[in-house]
Parts: sequence; C-alpha cells; structure tokens
Amino acid sequence: MGFLLLGVDSLIACLAVGAVVSKRARLPFAALFGVCDGVGFLIGSAFHWRMPDLTATVVETAVFVGLGVYWVVLAFGSQRVSGTRWMWLLPVALSIDNITFGVIDHSWTNSVWGQAGEQALSSTLLALIGIYISVAVVRAIPAMRRSSTVMFGFAGAGLIVAAGVELLVG
Repeated sequence: MGFLLLGVDSLIACLAVGAVVSKRARLPFAALFGVCDGVGFLIGSAFHWRMPDLTATVVETAVFVGLGVYWVVLAFGSQRVSGTRWMWLLPVALSIDNITFGVIDHSWTNSVWGQAGEQALSSTLLALIGIYISVAVVRAIPAMRRSSTVMFGFAGAGLIVAAGVELLVG
C-alpha cells in the first residue's frame, strides 16, 4: 500500500476542491490526476529532465493559492459562482513534480511503464478518495449545501490551506 503515498498531492487537492466538482465530472477529474502524474513520470524518465524541487514546489503552491484566492474573491464578490474551469489546471500543475520523480530509480518494479502505472493508479485513487471526503463534508454542513458561494469560498480557503500542507508534505 506504500504506492498510495505517490499520489498524496492529489488527495490534498481533491479534499479542497472535491465538493465543487460536478457529479458527472468526478471520475474524469480524478482520472486526469492519474493521467497527468503518469505522463509526468514518463516524461521525466524519457528525457532525464532535472527540475529543482524548489521550482516544482513554487509552481504547485502558486496554482493552489491562485485558484484559492480566485474562488474566495468570487464567493465574496458575486451571488453566483461559475469559476470551476480553472480547477482542471490542478492535475497538470501537480504533475510537475513527477517529471523529477521520473528520473529517480525505484526498486518496486523494473518497468518504467509499471512505475508510471503505479503513479497513475495512486493519484487517481487518492483523488477519488479526496473528492468523496469533500462531498461528505459538504453534505454534513447545511450552510454549504444551501449556498454554492459559501461552498466555493470554503473550497478556495481549503486550497490556500492545502498549499501550506503541500509545502509541508512535499
């Protein structure tokens, strides 16, 4: 089960934004985390690109905070929030660290494709778990169920907090 730790960033992101993902888009959104992480791993393995950890961290944190602030501003500044299109950027931004991860040799499988598959599976599963935990939290809090602006405000604040958690977790 250690392979699940490979997608912890997907879990963190989806805990923050899962509730604002439409029911129809939940599986595709989670799958996009897996696809992006797997492809990032393959790119890193194929081209042996080196990326400083600081660069990946700065980009990921900027996307978390930027989207979080955007949603908080929308929640406070409008009666109706429809800014979900930017959340589809999260899986792409979070795959940047996998480019560096792809150049590290891991012993659990000899195949680069196997490693990419483990990355994709881990990220997809943890993203789905994050989405459904987020949905359960929203269902448990009546104020969030009644108002999409409140839900987006909490999701935005959650992303900003998630940026800090992501910095700590790595």
